[in-house]
Amino acid sequence: MNRTLATLLGALLAVTLAAGSALAERTVDDRVKALEKKIQKLVVNDTKDNLRWGGDLRVEANALTGEVPDYVDGMRMQALVFGTMFYMHPSFGAGTPITSTADIDNHIAAHFADFQLFQGLTSFDDVKAWVQDAMADPVMGPAMAQMMQMFAQDALRKGFDTDNDILYTTRLRLNFDADVADDVTFTGRMSMYKPWGASTQTLMFNGQPNTLNTDANWPGVPGDATLKVDRAYFTWNNLGGQPVYLSLGRRPSTEGPPLHYRHDEMRAGTPMGTIIDFQFDGATFGWHVRENSTLRACYGLGYESQYGQGLVDTDTALKDAQFFGFNIDAWDTPAMQVQTTLARAFDITDGFDGQIILPNNPVTGQPMPGPIVTRFSPSENLGDFDLASILLSRTDGPIDWFATGSWSKSRPEDVTGPFGGLLCDPYDAPESQTGSMYYLGARYNLKNGKTKVGFEWNKGSQYWFNFTPAADDLLGAKTATRGTVTEAYVTHRFAQKFVGKLAWISYDFDYTGTGWHVGAPKELGDVPVVQGFPTWEKAGKVALSFSARF
Repeated sequence: MNRTLATLLGALLAVTLAAGSALAERTVDDRVKALEKKIQKLVVNDTKDNLRWGGDLRVEANALTGEVPDYVDGMRMQALVFGTMFYMHPSFGAGTPITSTADIDNHIAAHFADFQLFQGLTSFDDVKAWVQDAMADPVMGPAMAQMMQMFAQDALRKGFDTDNDILYTTRLRLNFDADVADDVTFTGRMSMYKPWGASTQTLMFNGQPNTLNTDANWPGVPGDATLKVDRAYFTWNNLGGQPVYLSLGRRPSTEGPPLHYRHDEMRAGTPMGTIIDFQFDGATFGWHVRENSTLRACYGLGYESQYGQGLVDTDTALKDAQFFGFNIDAWDTPAMQVQTTLARAFDITDGFDGQIILPNNPVTGQPMPGPIVTRFSPSENLGDFDLASILLSRTDGPIDWFATGSWSKSRPEDVTGPFGGLLCDPYDAPESQTGSMYYLGARYNLKNGKTKVGFEWNKGSQYWFNFTPAADDLLGAKTATRGTVTEAYVTHRFAQKFVGKLAWISYDFDYTGTGWHVGAPKELGDVPVVQGFPTWEKAGKVALSFSARF
């Protein structure tokens, strides 16, 4: 019995010791896990403390007006040219001379199945070659010239007015930045910009650059309620212990000087807004030459030619459209700024990847079957483009003022697409063209320290072009205008971070194609000119906005 009891007691002691050991191990594990949670919490809190947030919310009411002059509908002209090819084709043609545009329309209607087959078999290059051969032929040429006159009469359209009595918009921008390391910082911005009563990022294309939805122009153009990555880049300072830095990511390439004056904001972008207001990804290598001077070499990619384009033969794929330039703050103090931007766009394409709702097929000129959202892809590399701009801005007593001069020069390849070549029409041979734009502004600061009254004026020449599709101007980038723009505004700070603005802006266009690098700019006047899409001759906007900045 005693032996049995001893055995039981030994077993009980062993179990107790084992349980105590397991309990001790669990206690240690629990303490380690609790310590890990505390460390993680401290890391999270430290990260939160390190991440700084800010932003602004703007609500704006706009009244928009415009006047479209009499014009010749370029899409109807294209439809008649394409229809003539079909009418005169050996296999599909009517076999009789064309006496009126009704002959073409009736033949297409009577043989529509064949016409659809013909559309599928015919490219823009086929149309271009046919037109050029016909115009060069000593017999066919004069007949084609007469037909073109007949087509122009058919395509003549009466001008009209556009009037949007009220358009409300809401824009939200969230800024955030963080210190990553002693010499590394991160900067980001998310943006949402939409009209009231609508939420669509892809608009019906009306001939204006801001109705083509691309990576380059949002969120400067009102669309949907989605927050989009506006900026995201890191900056690595003091490389090698020198006053130089490297910055990579989605660039601060919009709202550059002197555009910030009219919004009563600090400088928001690196390149001058007179020639670049364009969202792109890229890099900047900067050198702080002295306390008030900085030299920056900048690179950007505007179009990636292969990723997302399917499997494409390398020999036939387009080249990437790339940007390279210099942004130079020659002198930058609160009292005076002297700045310049020099840039070249290499292998520029006839557009950028994006989405679009086209009312007409640009090759055939025929109406599209409906408001279908389609993916737009460039078809040609058109050549290079040079841009340069210089700014002098000063504060003299209660007056802030600036003056800029900007220049552009096309360097085309002998290439055109359905929308044209560099500053030339689809069936013409491109030539190098030079443009210019001058932009002046002044702002008077009232003694109350809250109210500012400003006036701005800019004028662009016939062949002026800049990369500004992201400009927040609704009617189109005012700095891109081939003509004259006048703007007057009043800003008032109800509080330091609560700003109201009343603005009036007037556009007076001298030439067609504002904002486009494809197509030949034509003088607007008493004689209607061929336009792919209607163009304003005059336009204007009155806007009242309130911005809460935080």
